[in-house]
Amino acid sequence: MIEVSIIIPSYNRYPLNLLSLYALENQTFDLSKMEVILIDDASTDDTPQLRNYNPLFRFHYVRNKTNMGLSSTRNIGLKMAHANIIIFLDSEVIADPDYVRNQHQYHLTEEQTVVVGRNIPKLYTHLFPDFNSGQINEICDLANNSPFVKKRLQPNIKNMELRTFIKDLKEPVQLLDKVDINKFSNLQSFSVPDKFFSVFYEQLGNDLDNRYISWWALFGLNHSLKKDLIVKAGGYDEEFKGWGMEDVEFAYRLYKSGAKFVLDPHSTLYHQEHPIRANKKQEARNNELLLLQKHPVFDVYIRSLKFALKQDLQFIGIVLQEHDSLCHQFPGQFEDFKSSIILLMQYALQTEKKPVHNLLLISGIGDDPEKKDRIFSERNMIEKYGKYGNLVQLFDLLAAL
Repeated sequence: MIEVSIIIPSYNRYPLNLLSLYALENQTFDLSKMEVILIDDASTDDTPQLRNYNPLFRFHYVRNKTNMGLSSTRNIGLKMAHANIIIFLDSEVIADPDYVRNQHQYHLTEEQTVVVGRNIPKLYTHLFPDFNSGQINEICDLANNSPFVKKRLQPNIKNMELRTFIKDLKEPVQLLDKVDINKFSNLQSFSVPDKFFSVFYEQLGNDLDNRYISWWALFGLNHSLKKDLIVKAGGYDEEFKGWGMEDVEFAYRLYKSGAKFVLDPHSTLYHQEHPIRANKKQEARNNELLLLQKHPVFDVYIRSLKFALKQDLQFIGIVLQEHDSLCHQFPGQFEDFKSSIILLMQYALQTEKKPVHNLLLISGIGDDPEKKDRIFSERNMIEKYGKYGNLVQLFDLLAAL
């Protein structure tokens, strides 16, 4: 009986996705109770070779006729899944041998739970011609600090300077293979901490005590949950195309449907580094605007604002608590103040200017003196209660832009 279905959407990630599959062969979980569904989203590289892949676990290779995007592709995998416990992985993720067993264990005792692996270092399994300067610097640092890495690189670069060698590449060069995946300890020498995930999850906290921000833990890279919960939330929204925000939107609907989010500190998932697409930022920007259009609410606006203005995560969490408390304690009151914060956040996020200037004016609040006076009067009343200092601080921050 299949107990765990692993769904992997993949687009032009060969042979990174092959290394990811090798890692799943090494799971300590019973492979006869596990299936892997890899959906090739109309790749133009050698990904179709995976149709001949024959591991010990049940493996399904599916190819989309046209490129459909992450949301649609994940939903296709979900419809094929035989298990009620679903694990979503990105195609370039290498999971440690205990990852599936750890995820499965959580779901034996937890209902309505979404589990996210916490430890996500970067891993260099290949050298790519299109690596950016930051990636090249990280590889050079690895070579300088590890004799093992330097020895592995030497047959390729010979006496050439590594930085020059990478910049002159015409085709990718493979550094790690199945032997290394089977000897998992080898991977650490070729890895560096991912600063984003390290800082973000440290601020979020292992226990995710603040339910208002707990859903922020979910990223498409890895998460597991029961199929019933996915169906309850409505699956991934297929209007999202390109890179980014489809996972955030899914996480928000899971949160609103009552899901509990858990960070698994025991598992490690290496993310294989690859070239970053030139249009990635614009795709993320377009999808963020779509997210805000679909959910024009305080909870979603403030998540985007945290990244736009680089606010402390704990501060944002307290603001959300105070906003919720204000709405429940004073229903129907301070409506001008509450709507003004959402309006200011909306304009702060939708403007292309960095930094934003004259936010009160461009939002229209400054054009209506009477409304502006009411807003600031309510702000002062709220401040006097002494329980909403962070919420007032957020308003002041926005009003000062």
